[in-house]
Amino acid sequence: MGQVVKLNFSSINKNEEIIHEDKVYEEKLIRIRDDIEDHLCKVTVNENDELAVALAAGRYASMKLAQLTGEVDTKEFFHNCIQTTLNS
Repeated sequence: MGQVVKLNFSSINKNEEIIHEDKVYEEKLIRIRDDIEDHLCKVTVNENDELAVALAAGRYASMKLAQLTGEVDTKEFFHNCIQTTLNS
């Protein structure tokens, strides 16, 4: 599940400050993603209920992403996540 975050960090102007900020933000996203995935795995083991944890996480993610990025981008994000899982 390590390659779920796929964002285009190169789509804005290419000056060194922006490139640095993009890299820092990308690293932040990866750190947060990994921390959240580790936490969800621990809760899954503690609760012994993989489906309940996945449903709760998916519900939160889908609702929040739809608010932040809109329905189309949210659906595309989840489609990419599913494709990553199927291709791994």
